[in-house]
Amino acid sequence: MLYLIGLGISDEKDISLRGIDACKSAKKVYIELYTCPLEIDISNLETIIGKKIEVLDRRGVEESSKIINSAVVKDTVLLVGGDPLSATTHTGLILDAREKGIDAEIIHSSSIFTAVAECGLSLYKFGKVVSLPKPQDNYFPTSPYDNICDNLQSGAHTLLLLDIGMSANDAISVLGELEDKKGSKILLSETKIVVCAHLGKKSNIAYGTLKELRDVDFSKHPHCIIIPAKLNFSEEEYVNTFKKI
Repeated sequence: MLYLIGLGISDEKDISLRGIDACKSAKKVYIELYTCPLEIDISNLETIIGKKIEVLDRRGVEESSKIINSAVVKDTVLLVGGDPLSATTHTGLILDAREKGIDAEIIHSSSIFTAVAECGLSLYKFGKVVSLPKPQDNYFPTSPYDNICDNLQSGAHTLLLLDIGMSANDAISVLGELEDKKGSKILLSETKIVVCAHLGKKSNIAYGTLKELRDVDFSKHPHCIIIPAKLNFSEEEYVNTFKKI
């Protein structure tokens, strides 16, 4: 049996009672936090679930054999940040388990995809989620810009997920460079955005223009950015409470 258990977006205290029960009954517990970095106190989590936890790196999860081989012979848990199936890596793990005839149970939790509603924008108006990678030598994809443009044209907000370790300030600089490259005038200095930092635990939310928020210290990670489309009255009233300048 394989249990895929979400830890939410705050810390080890977000694990559900169902998740704790599954961990207590399991013979092996793994955890991975690279797909959704959290401030997890592993030793405290071990105390909560009454089990030792083995930490897996990215390769350990993506290759999946270690987890699958364990689940073949004993009840095995993989703890992950956020909601378990928000990352395609975990979807692949479930498929691998089913191909081996292993029963799999998913225990859901909070996710960035719903937590962003804390900023006051309607979840029903969000379009395609866009990932913003760190530019590398000879690698500066412009597809994020194109996807933001498509969302805006359809009247949809864009949730921008930042590369691991990328700050909102770095992302704003990248957005400016993308505007320079593409030139559709959707990410100008006066374009308004929402920055969300550390959602789920002492959230820090700011609403303002790219220029206004460029140098704001948002402190603790992870950060994400929302590019709003046209706001309705209630959205505008709510999000304006997060103006920093």
